[in-house]
Amino acid sequence: MTRAALKAGTVFFSVIVILLSVYLSIRNANPIARSWDEVDFALALYRFDLLAMQPHFPGYPYFILGATVIHRWIQDPVQALSVFNTLAAFSSAIPMALLAHRFTGGGGKSLLFAAFVLTSPYLWLMSARPMSECAGIAVLWWFLWSVRTAMGRPGSMLLHIVPLLLFGLLMGTRLSFFPFGIALLPLWAVQYKRKGKRGRRLWLSFAAALSAQLVWVVGLALSEGTLSGFWKLSVAFIEGHFSEWGGGVASSNMEFGRRLTQLMGHNLIGHALLGGSAIVGILLALLLAVTGMGLWQRRLWRHHLFSMNGVNRAAAQGSQPAPAKEQANRQFYIWLAVSSGVYVLWALFGQNIEKPRHIAPVVGPILFFIYCAAYVTASSLWAARLPERLIRSSAIPIAIHVLLFALVSAQITSGANLLQRQAAEVPAVYQLHRYASELKEPFLLYTWEETRVLQYLGADYEHRRIFTYKYFEATAAANPERRVLLTDHVLQGFEQQGGQVREQVKPVAVFKSDPLFDPVYADITLYEWIKK
Repeated sequence: MTRAALKAGTVFFSVIVILLSVYLSIRNANPIARSWDEVDFALALYRFDLLAMQPHFPGYPYFILGATVIHRWIQDPVQALSVFNTLAAFSSAIPMALLAHRFTGGGGKSLLFAAFVLTSPYLWLMSARPMSECAGIAVLWWFLWSVRTAMGRPGSMLLHIVPLLLFGLLMGTRLSFFPFGIALLPLWAVQYKRKGKRGRRLWLSFAAALSAQLVWVVGLALSEGTLSGFWKLSVAFIEGHFSEWGGGVASSNMEFGRRLTQLMGHNLIGHALLGGSAIVGILLALLLAVTGMGLWQRRLWRHHLFSMNGVNRAAAQGSQPAPAKEQANRQFYIWLAVSSGVYVLWALFGQNIEKPRHIAPVVGPILFFIYCAAYVTASSLWAARLPERLIRSSAIPIAIHVLLFALVSAQITSGANLLQRQAAEVPAVYQLHRYASELKEPFLLYTWEETRVLQYLGADYEHRRIFTYKYFEATAAANPERRVLLTDHVLQGFEQQGGQVREQVKPVAVFKSDPLFDPVYADITLYEWIKK
């Protein structure tokens, strides 16, 4: 196959894959609000109210605004949110391709990277869910592209302002992505070093960054009526996130070693990166192995080249500075790695470890590093003329191309299957609702976060969210004529408060769904309280 034919085939394959991913996402747009947060977002399309947690703080105004526009054509709010996520993900193919172009060259290679990321099973699955992570990841790609563009033109104030504005859009879409703002530091460093204009340009840059954030912050504050009310709400949210329900390391009973293993092994690799697919994992491991072989072969080739020419390698490399493009690429690599690493620390210490979606933003950068390493290695070896005693220059590049096509194909198969299963599966909390709705005798159901979903479903039976064991004992005893039912999450909370409750309950039903779709409430056991 000629290089031109390979380029044309790659472009055609990539375009078909990207369009197919968008079509399948819209077709399987999830109509089900599975969790508390998803209900919050769905209710926000009817009435935006932070005090009523529609959605919860900080409001995600740009995400809600975009979904509200879609809601004019799609009546179901959950599907409207999901379709907006799909369209946002589709738009991110543009900055992905432009970014890949700077590192791997033009043609099909750039589009193939977009197809590679968009079909990553877990990221693709999130594009059909009514959560703000997918839209946030889409904006993140636009932001990263703008940062790299600004690095290549340090003298352009206009290109410098664009990433500041996009970072404001990112924060108004998904505030928890703030660690990626570290990528702005090298841009500010360049402005500071510019002689004669450092003060004016730097202050203008800070003013633009602040203005980009104030647009959505002031808008939220006005929606709450007063700045003091908004401030109290924000303080209460932050305190709750880090002390009660946020799931951070300060409020978690999980040992640190187990928490680290859960985040990096189960959440990142098993769920976010591979989507639970063994085939995707094997192909990705093979790609890494072949790329590693290629890097070693390139090292041998360079060593041989310098030896044949009688040139000291270190001296030759030191005497010729890298081109501006290569320096900007290297700088971008470093700051992307730093900001991604800081985000991992934020996910480890400050985010809910039970939810793999919180680590999903680093999947894109990981795939970017893998893809660039693979294609840069392949390109350099293909262009090289190696001595016969080394591996032929075409073997590893061909293997890299074959593995990338196979990997994207495997992701399409795995991701499409996940989308179809997610759209068809009845979540465990919906099964609980169906079971409770069919009970004939009077009862009182105590739940934890399941209550929010039951409210959204319009449950006509009595259900209450319970917080303390002592209050539960008092209310349960006050209703002797009714059965008292409670979920396993309520039971676990009572045990953490010191209540000896296992001997006073009996299981009556179990409801299960896929933990990939429902990481926290995939397994719900319903108990009946045995009254003394």
